[in-house]
This record gives sequence, structure tokens and C-alpha cells, in this order.
Amino acid sequence: MSEQQEPRAAVDPGIKRLEIELRAARKHGARATKQMHAAVAADLEAAERRARRAERRAADAEARATRAERRARRLERELAEVRSSATWRAGRAVVALPAKVKRLTRR
Repeated sequence: MSEQQEPRAAVDPGIKRLEIELRAARKHGARATKQMHAAVAADLEAAERRARRAERRAADAEARATRAERRARRLERELAEVRSSATWRAGRAVVALPAKVKRLTRR
């Protein structure tokens, strides 16, 4: 044997201890990495579920807003039809004079 090669029996106990610690650290590091990846994946799935729920709520809110806008336009048209009707104008004319008198007498 050459001077650089040492017999296996002459391995320093400190080196042996470090190798054992390194092996344990690798094992625990691999386990910790797997646990971390599992936790990150679970967090990501939960965030995706929350995002899908938020998107559904937003779509529902948009649908309600659209229905409310359509209803408001329909009611505005109905109100315009009522105000343009002859009955409405006649009623306003009949009530206009007594209302004016009532306003003048309050003061």
C-alpha cells in the first residue's frame, strides 16, 4: 500500500462519527423536504379552492347585478309609460291647483 491509502481499520473515530451524523442528517433532511413539499401542496390546493369559491361568488354577484339592472330599466320604462299616459296627465292637472293652494296657505 502507498502512503496515501490507509487501511480501513485505521479510520479515525471522529470521521466515523461525522459520517454517521451526515447520514442521519441526509435522512432527516429528505424527510423534512417531503413534509415541506406536502405542506406547500396542501396550502396551494386550499388557496386554489378559495380562489374557485371567490370566482363563483363573483360570477353570482355579476349575474344578480345584471338582473337588477334589467329590472331597473324595465321599471323605468314602465314609469315613463305611466307618466306619459293621458290618465296621469289629467290627474296631475286636477291635483295641481289644490296642491298649489295648499302650499301657499302653509306659509
